[in-house]
Amino acid sequence: MSKVKEWWKYSSLRFYCLNAKHNYDFWLNSKKVYTDIEYMRPTSVRKTSFEKTKKRRFRGYEYKGKLYLDNPGLSIKERDVWENWKKKKLI
Repeated sequence: MSKVKEWWKYSSLRFYCLNAKHNYDFWLNSKKVYTDIEYMRPTSVRKTSFEKTKKRRFRGYEYKGKLYLDNPGLSIKERDVWENWKKKKLI
């Protein structure tokens, strides 16, 4: 039984399962964060009159209390598992 556990710990299938679970969790539970930017825009050709306009700018995704620009990826806590998956070019 220990051979199966050891194989599962370093397997590519385990990596894909954990990565898929993490990705689904991130995309379903993250919230998009925007900020409103105000700036002056010229309304005439000679640029003599201006109007104030607002624009929404994307800042990132809020996930577990932190702000990310993109999916942060799977966090691997065990060094030997990380090295094995790195050797297999999964990460």
